[in-house]
Amino acid sequence: MDRTLPLSELPATGETLAHSRALGLLVALCRVARTDRVVPVASAHVSGVSYWNLGPAGLEYLESLASDGRVRVPTTLNPCAFWPAAPPPWVTDGQALLQARVLAAYEAMGVTPTCSCAPYLTDPAPLFGEHLAWAESSAVTFANSLLGARTEREGGPGALAAALCGFTPFAGLHLDENRRPRVGVRVTADLGEPWRAGLLGAWLGRTLGATVPLLTLDGPRPPGRAGWQALSAALITYGGAALFHVHGHTPEAAAFPTLPHQFVVTEAELDAERARLVDLTPGEAVQLVFSGCPHGVPGAPSPFPDGAPAPVRPWALFACGARHRGERTKGPPDTAGRSLRLPGGCPAVSPLPEEVRTVATDSVKAAFYLRSRGLRVGVASTEVCAGIAVTGRWPHAV
Repeated sequence: MDRTLPLSELPATGETLAHSRALGLLVALCRVARTDRVVPVASAHVSGVSYWNLGPAGLEYLESLASDGRVRVPTTLNPCAFWPAAPPPWVTDGQALLQARVLAAYEAMGVTPTCSCAPYLTDPAPLFGEHLAWAESSAVTFANSLLGARTEREGGPGALAAALCGFTPFAGLHLDENRRPRVGVRVTADLGEPWRAGLLGAWLGRTLGATVPLLTLDGPRPPGRAGWQALSAALITYGGAALFHVHGHTPEAAAFPTLPHQFVVTEAELDAERARLVDLTPGEAVQLVFSGCPHGVPGAPSPFPDGAPAPVRPWALFACGARHRGERTKGPPDTAGRSLRLPGGCPAVSPLPEEVRTVATDSVKAAFYLRSRGLRVGVASTEVCAGIAVTGRWPHAV
């Protein structure tokens, strides 16, 4: 059943100023997407939550919308910089207040401050075929690929406009014809460790661009849940489509015949991809170790060891969602020396200690964004990163 509507059936103005602004943006986005139709969405997921991404103008805009704007569909939030009630020790009270104002504005609009990049884990997962307006790239790819829901990679303002209106442009991956795979890829590499699945995502993004792939997994182990998350996150981060298909693993793959394998991805290709993502030299000091991108299952234990602080130890941050089943995180972050949980946060969009210039991470996506901040990065398995959190040095062999 066609549930789309022509733009002409939407009101010219909204009941409130915030709704009118959202309608205006929706019309503009339809023009950009070259469509005159919109589709109702089951949920929205909004990015632009860190004050350090928004800045003063962004905060002012949010607070103006919050004066009379209310979301019309269930809406969740991407990670902020840090949970204001549990800031890391290098954050000032003033910085915590700015981040708190951002969250307060969203909450005033009726947005649930999950502060997670994995809304499919912290809330009921979208149903097959549901249309969404999600802004977090890794979540968009996971929802399209693993759940069979339909969403474009919305910008933060576009996702918020969809939340306020209940509609999004009917274009891109909302359409059947844009969801068909166009290239076959055989993968013989072992994808049992999440970081290796992330390397595959980076390879696919760099090699195929926006072409939707159909993967045949012939390696010894397919990804687990964390591996599918890592693949989804890296694929779109490195220029790929927000959708992939895998026979036996993704719900829409059964609708398509196997395509000829135009590419084969072996362990050697993944090793070469890893080499591209290592700026650090053997024995070099590492000042920050980061895990938790994308966020995992709420309440998951940190991979970093406990213990008394030592001068050689780097900061070790484990990011996780801030809310689960309606419970707000309270109090200071869990600490063990220089190991901290970062509830609701992400170092890619957070202020970091001034001394941090080198980072080790088990996330291929995080490597991209940390590099964009001018940091030197090394990518390794979670186990290796846990060891670096003790030694403070990049190893000779990864």
